[in-house]
This record gives sequence, C-alpha cells and structure tokens, in this order.
Amino acid sequence: MQEKEYCDWLSQYTDCDKCMDAFHNQKSFFRINRLKGSRELKLKAEQSPYYDSAFELKEDIQIGKTWEYFLGLIHPQSLPSILVSLVLNPGPDDVVLDAAAAPGSKFSHMAMLMENKGVLVGNDYKKEKISALYASINRLNVLNCIVTIRDAKELGWKERFTKVLLDAPCTALGSGAGASQRWNPEHSERISGIQKKMLFSAYDALKKGGEIVYSTCTYAKEENEDVVQNLLDNVPSAELAEINLDIPHEPGAGECSRCCRIYPQHLQSEGFFIAKIRKGE
Repeated sequence: MQEKEYCDWLSQYTDCDKCMDAFHNQKSFFRINRLKGSRELKLKAEQSPYYDSAFELKEDIQIGKTWEYFLGLIHPQSLPSILVSLVLNPGPDDVVLDAAAAPGSKFSHMAMLMENKGVLVGNDYKKEKISALYASINRLNVLNCIVTIRDAKELGWKERFTKVLLDAPCTALGSGAGASQRWNPEHSERISGIQKKMLFSAYDALKKGGEIVYSTCTYAKEENEDVVQNLLDNVPSAELAEINLDIPHEPGAGECSRCCRIYPQHLQSEGFFIAKIRKGE
C-alpha cells in the first residue's frame, strides 16, 4: 500500500501525521526484572510516570548488548506492551494462561507480578517460538511456569484458568517497520478469522468470574474491535470490563469504547489495542 493511501486509511482512526511522526521517532524503553532482586542500574534512564518498573533509556546503546540484559536484570519492551500485563494484573494466587506467549516479554512480566508464585502456563504453536520462550524463562529467572505447545485456535481447555492473556498474532502496524508497505485491508480480514477462533478458545479456558485480556499491536478494526465484538455477540457470559489504568489513549470504536487504543503519539512508543473481558458466573 502506498504511503498516501495508508495515511488516508489510518486517518479514520487517528491523526496520521502525528502517528507516523511518533512511529518513526519512538523512544527506547525497558522493564526492570524484580525476579532477580533489586539492584542499582548504571544505565542512564528515566523512570516512566505510568509504571515504576518501566524506564526510558537515555543513552545511545543497544540494551541487548549490556551486562544488565545478559544477567536478566532488565528486559527491553515497549511501554504499551508493558501496560498489557498490568491491565490483566495477575497475582500470586492466580492460575494464568498466556495463550501466545513467545518470545516471553509479557509472560515474564506476569511472572514478576505474580512474585513467581501461583501457576503460569506459557503456550505457543511453533517449536522455534518455544525456544525463544525458554530463553526468556532462563534469563529472567521465571520459576512458576509450565510450557505447552498447542494451537491457540484449539487449546482444548475448559474453565481451568483464573486469568488469560491473548496477545494475538496480527499485522503489526503499530510496531513493524515497513508494515504499512506490506499490508492491505484484505490481510487484516484474513487474520481476523484466526484471531476470532483464538479468542473463543482462550475464553473457553477461562474460569467463571475470571478475566481475559485481548491485545494486538495493530490498528485495523477487523483485528481489534471486530474480534472482541464477535465474542460478545455470540457468548452471553462475556462482558467488557473497564481498564483502570491512567494512561493516554483513545477509546475503542463503536460498542467497544471501554477498550484502549494506544497510538505512537500517546507514549512515543508503538501502537497497541487492549481489551479486557470478564466471564460471568
């Protein structure tokens, strides 16, 4: 898709010029890993006002080449991605499923929020992705976990988890450099069908009274509100929950106004969509 055509399409959601300018000038963020204890970092960084374990890097270095990274003291992660786990907010008593866990950024953050207690199941479909998940588990000292290899469209679990995260595969318009040139609306429509099946399967795995967070790093309504609304329309027990985080965002479209659309200009980071759904008794 040509840049002008893409900008015309994006303008239905947000200010394209502000969005694209922020997209190409994103700040670098990382998260402290408190599973390795509390240590003083020598990196030049500024604490985020939205979360005390998130920091903006203030020097021109590659985080993945620092000793802090190799020792598992920090993990590079965009600010909206960090906020996804905070929306689900799992605790030490929860039994949690991350239905598409690799490479493990949100998975390891949830382990930290759970204080390495409870049960955290990390699932993914491809063995090569599982290898990346294991690397994150080992480096970041995640101990309360089980790893499974299942198709997230057909997990086969019924009411086993108190909380579920589905950070679904998507067209990555909010994070992938050059994604707009590779993308077209038909791509979103095709992947939307997969996402809908994944959300139904993940919702089935959730216990009554539990909560599921659905997130993507893209903008298309087909991959966001349409997926969530499809579940709400077909499952009477599903209801949208408020997202009680004080963060800059725009509401979701239509009946999904309780969802969060975070664009690059909001946090000078990647774009994200976040929805929180509760399973009624």
